[in-house]
This record gives sequence, structure tokens and C-alpha cells, in this order.
Amino acid sequence: MMAASPAIALHYRPTEVDVPLAGPFGTRAASGETLAFSRFRSYEETVAPEWHQEALAKIVSFIKRSRNWDGYGSLPLRHDTGMFALQVLMAVMQPRTPMPSIVPSPSGVQFEWHEKGVDLELHVTGPYEWEIWFEDHTGQCASVSEELSSNFASAREAVSILTKR
Repeated sequence: MMAASPAIALHYRPTEVDVPLAGPFGTRAASGETLAFSRFRSYEETVAPEWHQEALAKIVSFIKRSRNWDGYGSLPLRHDTGMFALQVLMAVMQPRTPMPSIVPSPSGVQFEWHEKGVDLELHVTGPYEWEIWFEDHTGQCASVSEELSSNFASAREAVSILTKR
């Protein structure tokens, strides 16, 4: 493993959000080894927007939930779904975009904005499985409700409309 540069090492702080990385969006840990989100904290603090830390913490908390977290038998958020949801958010957010509400659902995670005459919801249920619901209450833009996979264009456009208001 490469040593961290002195600048990065100065910012590293272990946290309680350590979760093993595995699957298509993370590196598989070798037997007995745990790779943790906290190891990437210094990078996030130097280049990631402010909302990134809060979004990551919420998604990790949904991953760490126990079975039946909602009283209806729901399972915790799957790691791969949570990491894809974070990638979706990183792909659509702009520097002046307001922070969405980030809420768990029995089938995934949802990002919601209800402001500036816009209702926008992005519901991620798995890697490359997500939906967008967009309503412009000013009537300037058409409503959108569609399933998405790897095409982020309609979500980027909806977030751009929200951000510009």
C-alpha cells in the first residue's frame, strides 16, 4: 500500500463510519483486511463540496441500520445501492444546488428537494436502478417521471432548473 502524502496524512482522522468496501463500486478487501471510508476522509475534506460529508454520513447510517429498522421488516440499505446513490448525487449536484433531504426507503434511498416552486425526487433502488419525479409548479417546465439507469441527463437538467432559481 502506498504511503499517504504528508499533506493528506495531516488531515486524516479515523471516524465511526468505517464500513468494509466490496462490490462493483468499491475495492474488495483481502481476507481479514477492512478498507474504510475514513481512510478517504482527507481527500474528501480537501476537494469535496460541503454537502458531501453529510450525504456520506447519512448513507452510511442507512447501511448500518438493523433489520426491521422501520417496524415493517425492511432491510438496511445495501452497500452497493448506497454507493451508487452517492455517485448519482455527485453527478447531478452543482456548486449552488441546495442540499436535498436524504431519506431511507424500504427499497433504497431518496433525495428530495421541495423548494423554489420545484418538487424533485430521485429514488435509488439499486446500482443503475433509479427514478426521477420532477414537477415545476410555475408551469415553465414539463413534468418528468421516468426510470433511469446510466443516463443522468434528465436528472442533471432538473437539478439545474432548481439551482438557477
